[in-house]
Amino acid sequence: MVRDFFVSLFLFIFFSFNLYSSGFRLSEQSSKANGMGNAMTAIADDASVVWYNPAGMSFLKGNLVSLGTVMIYPSMKHNYNGGEDEISKVLHIPPYFFGVYKINEKFSAGLGYTVPFGLQTDWGLNSKTSKIATISDLVVNNYNLNLSYLLNEKISLGFGVDYIYISKAVLNSKPNVEVKMSATGEGWGYNLSVFYKYDDNWNFGLNYRSNANVKADGSVEYVGILKEKASTEINLPDTFQLGSSYKFRKWLFSFVLDRTNWSRYDKLVVKKSSGDITYYKRWKSVWAYRFGTEYDYKDYLKLRAGFFYDKNPVPEKHFDSRTPDSDRIAFSLGLGWIKNNISMDFSYSYILFIKRKIDSSVEDDLFANALNGEYKSFAHMPSLGINYKF
Repeated sequence: MVRDFFVSLFLFIFFSFNLYSSGFRLSEQSSKANGMGNAMTAIADDASVVWYNPAGMSFLKGNLVSLGTVMIYPSMKHNYNGGEDEISKVLHIPPYFFGVYKINEKFSAGLGYTVPFGLQTDWGLNSKTSKIATISDLVVNNYNLNLSYLLNEKISLGFGVDYIYISKAVLNSKPNVEVKMSATGEGWGYNLSVFYKYDDNWNFGLNYRSNANVKADGSVEYVGILKEKASTEINLPDTFQLGSSYKFRKWLFSFVLDRTNWSRYDKLVVKKSSGDITYYKRWKSVWAYRFGTEYDYKDYLKLRAGFFYDKNPVPEKHFDSRTPDSDRIAFSLGLGWIKNNISMDFSYSYILFIKRKIDSSVEDDLFANALNGEYKSFAHMPSLGINYKF
């Protein structure tokens, strides 16, 4: 009975890992975008359009490649009656790669690799929250193939297929004995997009990425006692962005409405030999509001800045320390250096999470108020990218 409970519990929180965008989504997928608050849905001037709006590939000149990383250095503290715990500070370096190939005047193809969900928290074996979570480590890889079609001189359409592979999913905790879980899984999704050039100054864009059902198989180990197989399926959320950009002399301004449909993450069904168990998350869909600007300082130098406000999808009743999420705001700066066919992007974002006080989580009914207290978090996000046009 106790064994079955813990198998179900750890599978239940299997995908509830991190916090750097709403829930465990990572929206920062290019160095340029990181410097502009990720307000890129209506901008098409480098290969990262493969992720932010694939329809915009039709308006690029030539073939392009882009690669880099948006690094994340988080800090998170749990203050409670009698003490304070803090996660281990680790620099995460998720990579990205994009390539665009112009097939002809009408068709363009794009390939992208990103890590759109994941990262890590490590509270330690002696923390108050260790009964629920010590180490959580997730890597979700997205391989994205896209095609865009230029309908006319103003409108282009995009379609893509996403292959999603979970290459790493590790969970540790210590309710009584140390418990470890590891698993891998895969799933499929698709994306649709539209790019509209109203005139030489105004652009509009729409980008939709579908949900994806990811099946995961792995094992749960009670260290020194038992190890058994288990599996589950997670419905990663669909996302939707609607944006506009405006060019005024040397200035470019961009605004994006970004919705993550976390309501799909409503429940998790655990499958095991002794019978299925269903748990409920009850997350809610949320919006993010993104603003970015770019200034053409010189022919070879562009200056950038951005801001966003991102809502949190996790209700207090279902709060746990694998997703100690809260509303957050971010400020960013960046620059782009250009020489002939090569350009480099540098950027930095600071994300501040609004303090969140917890006193009524369902998990506390099981673990004697292990989660109660105040959570304070922030993250530094430096980034570097290189682009080549040929």
